[in-house]
Amino acid sequence: MGIKMRFWAVILVILGVMGASLFAQTDLAATLEVLEGDVSVQRVNTSTFIPITIEAIVGVGDVIQTGNSGRARITFFADGTDTELLPNTTYRIEAFSGNATTFQLSVEVILGQTSQRLGRVLDANSSYNVNTQGMTMAARGTVFSVRVEESGRAGMLVQEGVVEADKDDDLAQVPPQFGVRAEAEGALSDVVRATTFDELDAALDGCSVTVTTSDDVSINVRVSPNTTAERLGIVEAFEISTLFGKSETGNWYRITFEDSYGWILSSTTTFDDTCAGLRIFPSDYIEGQDLTPSIEPEATPDTGS
Repeated sequence: MGIKMRFWAVILVILGVMGASLFAQTDLAATLEVLEGDVSVQRVNTSTFIPITIEAIVGVGDVIQTGNSGRARITFFADGTDTELLPNTTYRIEAFSGNATTFQLSVEVILGQTSQRLGRVLDANSSYNVNTQGMTMAARGTVFSVRVEESGRAGMLVQEGVVEADKDDDLAQVPPQFGVRAEAEGALSDVVRATTFDELDAALDGCSVTVTTSDDVSINVRVSPNTTAERLGIVEAFEISTLFGKSETGNWYRITFEDSYGWILSSTTTFDDTCAGLRIFPSDYIEGQDLTPSIEPEATPDTGS
């Protein structure tokens, strides 16, 4: 074979490999749509972010980033499996294989806030995992939001369905209208009722408060929000700066007391204006009880058989 023929043979082989590679990438690719503002993509094995103005194809290893006013949508399948990226978010597609019927999808929210939507319940052979520095979330047919802060702390809110949160094999099932949080180096929080991240933070971190009493009377601290509950001790009003919960009925509030929690009765409480709402506890709650929300059994997808 002459030099010229060998040259063209090599070119044909290269083009064939490139064509197969591009076809495979298209099979496993997603559509990135710019909703508004600054959106850019860092292609796998590159170091530069490329501005996107309208639409682009993204695949495994690509990093998508939104600016101060940027919002974008990544559509994996037309059945409603997509993710919206809010401003100042960095997001990476880690693994993506399969087809619209059965697939394995793994992504990472590095920083910022995203909203995930699965338009159907996944079958037993499919998986959709969202990884963060704080925890991993596994969804089967849900709508849920994820927030990752600069410290690495991650939070999740579930709008529809159930999402499983995992931190070092500590698992929590999170139902609709509830949320969970985890520090970069720390355990999963309680699963608490919340529909916004401000509510999630207030439920877990408490709210700043000023408590006053008449005639400098000390306040009893009890194990439960009830005047007949066991008394743990007393506290002065000026010592209370944060409340961590409220009973369903009455003016009972949860405070930290001697390395644990206790309950006080107070009608003279002034909250900081930034408080998004205290965590609500049952009126018969006793400190130490498990408040994990009950989960309804998930319906089995109809396979048509």
